Amino acid sequence: MARTETQILADMMDKARQLSRFYISNLKAVDPYTPIEFGGKKFNSVYWLTAHLLWAEDYLIVQGTGAKSIAPDWAKHYQITSDGSLHEGHGDYKALLGDMKQVHESTMQYLRGLDDEILDKDNSWSFHFGDGDATNRFIIMHAVRHEGGHSGNLAWLCKMHEVKLP
Repeated sequence: MARTETQILADMMDKARQLSRFYISNLKAVDPYTPIEFGGKKFNSVYWLTAHLLWAEDYLIVQGTGAKSIAPDWAKHYQITSDGSLHEGHGDYKALLGDMKQVHESTMQYLRGLDDEILDKDNSWSFHFGDGDATNRFIIMHAVRHEGGHSGNLAWLCKMHEVKLP
């Protein structure tokens, strides 16, 4: 049986998240709360990046296609315009990883259940990306590329901390 386009997009997002989780799991020895300084530059903490990925998946895929947010309310603190600080009211890093897993599983279930017809409709903000595309298809594709970009950030953090990857 042929898979739908939304199922294929969900598979792509799931694989991108698996790569992020791979790098996150290899950063266990790093203090997740401390921003990293390298070469005189400050980088967001592992905690911030993890929370930002949780926020972005919900914001782009769920809210971007017109559904109600499934992320915890505190996730808004990690949106694209945030200052890199940590939200005072959220739990520890292990709790964040559990929240990230739950939001991802719910998002994948939601995305896999969408009909392909929704992909040609405008995203919920009618936001036009650089090439003028405002479709739900493109906002989901952007979520995949956003995840991949930050997966690269996590890979660099592994290098900065001399983490040996399997």
